[in-house]
Order: sequence, then structure tokens, then C-alpha cells
Amino acid sequence: MASSSNPKGNKKKKNSTTASKVPAAVNSVPALQKPKLLPTAERRFYAPRSRPTEHPEASLIDATFPDIAAHVLRDAKCTLPLAVTAKVNDRGSVTLLVSHPTAPAAPFAPYFDALAAQLNRSFPVGDSPWLPFRLAPNEVQLAIHSLPLAFLPGNPEEHFPSLPDSIYNSKKVQILAARFLNPNPESRAGKMATSVIVSVNPGDVPTMGTSIRLFSRSRTIERAYSSNRYTQCRNCWGFGHVAPRCPATDPVCPLCSLNHSCSNHRCPNPTCSSSGNLKATPGCCSSSPSRCVNCGAEHTALLKDCPSCPAPPTLSRSAPSPKVLHPPPTGDEMDTATDNENLSPAPSPTRTLRSACEAETPRARRMTMIQAPPRPTHSAGAPPPAEATSPLPDPRQNPGLAP
Repeated sequence: MASSSNPKGNKKKKNSTTASKVPAAVNSVPALQKPKLLPTAERRFYAPRSRPTEHPEASLIDATFPDIAAHVLRDAKCTLPLAVTAKVNDRGSVTLLVSHPTAPAAPFAPYFDALAAQLNRSFPVGDSPWLPFRLAPNEVQLAIHSLPLAFLPGNPEEHFPSLPDSIYNSKKVQILAARFLNPNPESRAGKMATSVIVSVNPGDVPTMGTSIRLFSRSRTIERAYSSNRYTQCRNCWGFGHVAPRCPATDPVCPLCSLNHSCSNHRCPNPTCSSSGNLKATPGCCSSSPSRCVNCGAEHTALLKDCPSCPAPPTLSRSAPSPKVLHPPPTGDEMDTATDNENLSPAPSPTRTLRSACEAETPRARRMTMIQAPPRPTHSAGAPPPAEATSPLPDPRQNPGLAP
């Protein structure tokens, strides 16, 4: 006879989940994917001066403009991270690096004009003001070897009409630019094949891989690095090449010139007055003097006035020409001490690109743009107003701030 609690006589279905099955059920729930850590190149934006000139208060701008920029963003009801790091290079360009490791610079584009306007108000520079901020380039250069010259136009201005379509058909990747690895047309005369440098977005590098089938043949792909005589290697700290093309197999310390990384530099004195035995400290005491690997003098390899540094080109202080160029700051100009401490040993130089790429000038030179997709220009939050409304730091307490 059915019980009163179950008038229909149906048997209660037992719960099949037991205590032993709970951990397995919990582990089967997909974990939330962590945000992707972005490279510093994707978190930078910079403002060049209308006439490249060194700023006498560069250190003051480095220290105070992050807070000024935060005021501008807060007044504009910006919901993006407000913490940034500022750096002024020897040409007067101001670079801002978003401190949050997963926040890209592109969503800050609607606030670029307001930030540049406040920069010019806070640090007046007369007839050489800062231009609006812009995104730092972060494309990656790849070298494609053994391409038949018969199917490539001799004039780079013709934009390599067949190459973008062929690469997209093979890899589904839209290249941003293309140029000959060797820009001298006379040196290509009489040759059957050549190498071409293409620029792609960082996310497309894995898709491109190490080979591509173009013009019915397999062609080799490898990473290309731009450098010039002023480029300082962050592995051996010499000049003229980058760390991935460095011939040195062991790292060199920029503080003492010994064969260890900067993070491993320690003072041999256990009672060092500057705690150099606990952290990397240049010239902390007489037991650990600084030593330049390039000239042997008692200073670090990072000293800009080192006699071994190649003399930079003289910056023109005359009126700018109508077509003045404003090259973006290089990646090294925003590197921090932490970046230097995390250097990894440089790989062995490749056979095909070592000598060629070390002689190359920066990638902005002789680059042929090919239908580059527009960068994002919208972000969360309303567009910035023309003027900031909240009070900025008192200029009387900081001589670098203007009302």
C-alpha cells in the first residue's frame, strides 16, 4: 500500500552524487580564463614634439605627468585604468606606458588630444609644442626568403601587388607592410631570388610559422630585427645589434661587466652600506665598483655620455620642414630595471639574417604600407571634454606645472 507521503506510489529517485564524486565534479567545471598579459609595445602611446628637441625638465615630466594624466582621464569619466608610467627621450617625445599588464593602449585613443593639450599647458615649450598622442607601433617584422624576383616589381612603390594576396591565400594573414631586405636595386640585378621583409600583427606571428608556400614553392620565414649603429644590445651591451642577434653566448652585466645578468649582480661585501649584497646596486661601495664593458671606466654600460657610445646625429633646431618625420620611441626607451633583470640568454644568430639585419636601419625607413587596418579609436567611457574640470596639482608647489 502506498504511503501517504507518496500517494501515487512512485519511488523517490536517489541522488546519484556521492561524497567521492564531489571533487571530480568540481574539477570538471571549466576554470575562468586569465586575462592575457600584453607586451609593453601594445600598452604604449607617445606624443612627439613638433620639432624634436631635448626637454630640460625631462625628469620632472617623468615624475609628475602620470598624476596629471590621471586627472585628465578622471575628468573625462574614463573607466580605463588610470595608472601610467611616463618617459621622455632625448628628442623630447613623451611616452606613456599603461601600468596594468592586461590593458592595451588602443582604448585610450579618444583621450589623446586632451592629454596632449594638458601636457602643453603644464610644461609650456613655446614654438615646439607636443603633438597629439598616438599609438606606438607594435607590428612584427618577418623575413621571407628565396622569393623569385621575376614575380616581384622592381619598384617598391608599386606595393608588391601580388604578395599580399598570395600571403593571405596561403596563411589567411593580412600583412601591414612589405619591403626588400636589401633596398639597393643594383645589388639585386642579375639575381634570381631575394628576401622580403613583411610586417604583421603580433597575433599573426604563430599563424605565419616558419615556412609559407608562395609561387608554388615552399619559402622559409624567420623573425627579422631592425638595428643601426646606435642600437645597444641588452645582452652584451655593445652597439650595432640587438640581443636576439648577439654573438655572445653568455650575458654581460651592465653594472660590473662580469658574466652574469643584472639581476644576479651582488656586492661581495656582506656588510655593504648600500645593501648591494641584497639587491643589484651600481657602485654601491668600494668593494663593488661600476665597470663599463665598452670603455672600462668606472661607470655602468648605460651611461649615455660614455666615450664608446656612437655620436648621435645632430638635431636641427631650425624651423621644421613641411614633411618632418617623428619616429616613435624605441622599445628600449621604456624598459625598466625589472625588464633588464629578466633578460634571457640570446639565441644563436641565424645563418641567413645575422649580417643582413644588423645593417638594417629602423623599420620605419623604406617601409611600404599595404592596406593597414585602422587602429581602434573607441573605448568605454565618454569622449574627453575640451578642458579638465578637477583641480590639478598646485603649480606653486611644482615649478613644472602651469595653471
